[in-house]
Amino acid sequence: MNTQTHLLLASALLTRRGEKARNVAIVVGALLPDLPVFALFGIASAMGYTSQDVFGDFYFREEMRNLMGAFNSFFVAALIAATGWVFREKWWGWPMVFLAAAMAVHAATDLPVHVDDGHRHFWPFSSFVFSSPFSYWDNSHHGGLVSVIEAVLGIFCAIVLWRRFPVMWIRLLCASAIAAYIAVPAYWIWMFG
Repeated sequence: MNTQTHLLLASALLTRRGEKARNVAIVVGALLPDLPVFALFGIASAMGYTSQDVFGDFYFREEMRNLMGAFNSFFVAALIAATGWVFREKWWGWPMVFLAAAMAVHAATDLPVHVDDGHRHFWPFSSFVFSSPFSYWDNSHHGGLVSVIEAVLGIFCAIVLWRRFPVMWIRLLCASAIAAYIAVPAYWIWMFG
């Protein structure tokens, strides 16, 4: 899935009005699993490497696979959640639990839509990578269908968040997300039929 859909889904599932620490932790947790890829792309681009270098080579190197595995691991998320639970009386305890829950939502929704570019969701205990027959981007593995399903899910989550949070800046973000889910495919259809 694309990062914005992970963010919208975790937020729709887990956030609550009036619980700022919880909600911030959920946003951070939904974004954390993709952080290594963003950092890799940013650093490599700044050094003059192409996206082909990044996603055709660096992404598949053992060190990167382990780093991505750590950020996408169900076990790491469980450890973070357990730590938060133990320290739930501290101001940061429950937010840690929700950060971990958002990480787990992200990992669980990545698992079925990566063919040969998936993550080590059981790191550090296993380097196993599930190879799904479905891809969120590759048309030779139903990427078009998955993209439509993802867009519908993203729009639905944005509507849920719009209704939950009657705050202008959140509603603007939700409207922007909905517009992007509609405009990007419309542009490609218009350009390429």
